[in-house]
Amino acid sequence: MPSAVMGIGDMLAIANAAIARNSRAIKFRWHVVSTGTRGVAMARGMNVVADGVIKASTSYDVVLVPGLLIDLAATTQRLNEIDRVAGWLRRQHARGAIVGGFCTGVFVLAQAGLLDGRRATTTWWLQSELKQRYPNVDLSLDAVVTESDRVICAAGPMAWIDLTLRVIEIAADVETARACADFAVLDTSRRTQTGYLPQGYLLKRNPWLVEAEMIVRRSGAKPLAVSQLAKALGVPERTLHRKIKALAGEPPQAFIVRIRMETARTLLETTRRAVKDIAHAVGYEDESSFRKAFRKLLAMNPKDYRARRAIAARI
Repeated sequence: MPSAVMGIGDMLAIANAAIARNSRAIKFRWHVVSTGTRGVAMARGMNVVADGVIKASTSYDVVLVPGLLIDLAATTQRLNEIDRVAGWLRRQHARGAIVGGFCTGVFVLAQAGLLDGRRATTTWWLQSELKQRYPNVDLSLDAVVTESDRVICAAGPMAWIDLTLRVIEIAADVETARACADFAVLDTSRRTQTGYLPQGYLLKRNPWLVEAEMIVRRSGAKPLAVSQLAKALGVPERTLHRKIKALAGEPPQAFIVRIRMETARTLLETTRRAVKDIAHAVGYEDESSFRKAFRKLLAMNPKDYRARRAIAARI
């Protein structure tokens, strides 16, 4: 979509205006680069003329990969072009650049190997495809933005807003990013993707398992026992045990804990909320029980996890 390219430039222009008003030294400059010299085809018959082509000799401070409006099933026909970009992205990152992507652009980062073992996200309707193609990605199912070792991922087709604000925050400061958001009347409150998932969302997954997962996610701060999950799904506990084990490869209690720890990870990464508050937010009345469960699953305590993974909250 044209907004994927134009919008980023507009936001950086707003940032430059905010920076100039406060007499800061930094100034953003940006270029559109492509694999060829021709215009880049956009949606609705539009084209963008690239400022240049990707070159091994050129280094950037930040490289952002927009979402691609192409059928993922047909990407194998363009692997040579994608692999060329992937190799270039690896070199940029190795030289110290921040590399980011959103929506299907995250797949290009994954193809480059930049997401192996790193925390990442993409839009909810592409997550199963990403995990299937790139199993080494530490995929966050509900995060809108993730950041790990100078690699930033954002979720949906319009998540270039979140991605660009994060870049402004890193390169300039929190105040400049907030000024940009205020000027553009943007909601910068931390949020997750969970609230956007429709009940009919299947992503080639078993609909019954998706329903079970959504019941756990939407239970929020309320404690959820295995018996309650079985009741919500309208099945006996014995049937619940059998189906969860067959479909998810784990017993129901482990299934519940894993999903709740995923939410806890997102809150630890993206907010400054106290660990006690996060424990309550994911259904644990006892903080010590939460810490024990977290450590068992992640092999580290919540405080250490936050230190490694935290994204500074904008507000």
